[in-house]
Amino acid sequence: MLKSSSIKYRCLKCIFFFIIFLLPLKETLAQSKEFGGGLASFNYTGDLIRTYSVENQTLGVNLFYARNFEDGWGGKLNFAAGRIKGSDQNPIDPQAQIRNASFQDFITEISGQATYEFLDFRTDRALVKFTPYLSAGAGFFLINRADKNADYSDIQLMIPFGGGVKYSLGPLWTLNLEFSARKLFYDYLDNISIQQVTDKRNSDFQFGDWNDNDWYYFTGFSISYTFWAVDCPVPLKK
Repeated sequence: MLKSSSIKYRCLKCIFFFIIFLLPLKETLAQSKEFGGGLASFNYTGDLIRTYSVENQTLGVNLFYARNFEDGWGGKLNFAAGRIKGSDQNPIDPQAQIRNASFQDFITEISGQATYEFLDFRTDRALVKFTPYLSAGAGFFLINRADKNADYSDIQLMIPFGGGVKYSLGPLWTLNLEFSARKLFYDYLDNISIQQVTDKRNSDFQFGDWNDNDWYYFTGFSISYTFWAVDCPVPLKK
């Protein structure tokens, strides 16, 4: 198992790489900058809940800074925070019914993502006011949990990927609806994996599946303000 300091270093390295090499590209390549925020929602699948369930949604907040480049490409630094939960309220098998486990924790994430917009909806030449888009990147999340069933770090690496739809309210304001999955590299988001959580019940059952890792999901509805880059004319030499 990786030490906490090693995991933090890997996570921070991924984010810093994105910030240094993607967001601060030359101004001549950037068409606009965006600052936005809104509501977020988290969901989870793992040892307690095997399939995505809308009933397991929780609320949070989302903030982001984006740079939009030519030909539909862009980069985004995203921050989100909120509650995440799961339980054996609807057990998936007899072992889950006996286990009767649950979790509810506060989660904070930060990620750098590359985006691609399929349609030109920002310029005066645009024929539509919306565009679907895809996004993918790297990031990390923090889950502050006091009662752990194993020795693992509170900070973990994750890979966000997904997409959404953007709708232009005008030259400056944009609505954004996004859904994306977070691939994890550990199995303790729900605090259940190899180690049993029923030792106090003197049970010999194996609770948790360590053959696959947990996942969580992000849904965001936000509004952003756009700052357009204006090229300054070069003065003529006399």
